[in-house]
Amino acid sequence: MKAKFQLRLLSVTTMVATAGEIPQSLVVRMDKAIEKAHARPLQSDVNTPWVVMHAVVAFEKKIEVLDAKSKKKINAIDYLTRSAEFEGKLIYQDVEGVPTLKTRGKGDKSFLVQDHVDQFLFAYADAGIPLDHEIISRSGTKFTVADKLKFTQKGFREDQELAWTLVALATYVPFGKKWQADSGKKYNTEDVMRLAIQRDPRRETEGGPHHLYGIAYALQKYLAQGGKLTGTWKDAKKYLAKYVGVSKRHQQEDGAFSAAGFYRSLRPRTPRYLVSSTGHALEWMSIALSPEELTEDWVLKAIERLVTDMEKFPTEVFSDGGLYHAAHALRRIREATE
Repeated sequence: MKAKFQLRLLSVTTMVATAGEIPQSLVVRMDKAIEKAHARPLQSDVNTPWVVMHAVVAFEKKIEVLDAKSKKKINAIDYLTRSAEFEGKLIYQDVEGVPTLKTRGKGDKSFLVQDHVDQFLFAYADAGIPLDHEIISRSGTKFTVADKLKFTQKGFREDQELAWTLVALATYVPFGKKWQADSGKKYNTEDVMRLAIQRDPRRETEGGPHHLYGIAYALQKYLAQGGKLTGTWKDAKKYLAKYVGVSKRHQQEDGAFSAAGFYRSLRPRTPRYLVSSTGHALEWMSIALSPEELTEDWVLKAIERLVTDMEKFPTEVFSDGGLYHAAHALRRIREATE
């Protein structure tokens, strides 16, 4: 049976947007673009674990995979944690009692599983998967997401990518709680945030949008729990504002964001590049900006431009990551502005 992703639609009687709202005509188009991405079929013998993980980022607990062996649809998160395979074996390995995922390495295809450190843990955290959710390794050993988190904390290095880890920490670890890495150093989430905002996002994955998403996510979680906008957290807010400003300066006349990210203004030359670059930008802005800011004209123009290409072309035209990050951006914006 075809899975359906249910959205809470705004009243169809609202024909003209008022201050702080997205025009109803654009809301309808956003929802249809989200549904189009969601309707794209996922199959275990066609789509890699990396692709399914991106679908989870976009749709969290509301996406399924057709398992080629059982010929049945399986919840995508259950699939990734219990039955997804790479080269004929379950993706999770039991390495000295640790649930380990093969991550991008030289000369192999491990990027088809996990392309960046803590990327799967990020997807679970962002989707609100509980720490007691079961993970099955190829040895038959049963772990939990909590075991994966413990491994992440112990193996933490200051020079690693930080975006994915920040999302996991902000979701699962109390902000004031310290934990110790194998290096002997102790950290809390604020320490990791401090490291993150010292970096040039242009040197991070995809030129920075994921890095900014992690910072924005952790800041949002911190403030939602009553945290004060002082010290590192105030600096994080300024850091995000700086790159919002850069994005606005580089925005194209038609609303698209620059294909060159924060380096310079560059028009995306194909729908594939447009959906990827504008979708990635709107994704981090969906939580870096306030609900009121998300309804400002320059943001609405970017949304409209993104949706136009998502409507016009089949999903096969877009990259897997680009499509799902764009859908995630639209879903986040819909939720924030309802």
